[in-house]
Amino acid sequence: MSQDSHGPVPVTITVNARPHTWEAKEITFEQVVDLAYPGQPPNDQDTYTVRYSRGHDGHGTGSLTAGHSVQVKKGMVFDAYRTSRS
Repeated sequence: MSQDSHGPVPVTITVNARPHTWEAKEITFEQVVDLAYPGQPPNDQDTYTVRYSRGHDGHGTGSLTAGHSVQVKKGMVFDAYRTSRS
């Protein structure tokens, strides 16, 4: 019996040095930002940059931009940076 018949298996990912359990096959830019800055909705003054490492073969490292997603893998690491315009 394959595990795929029950949906994605939860994996542990790291966002800004904090572990999170993730249950979907993919994660979006917006979801990473929300995990990195919980309860702090983005506003017009903030710009976010998301980088990841330890991803799937061929996509081991990269950047994630607004409106895009990446396939999640156990042990994947995300770093989200917020820049505020003053």
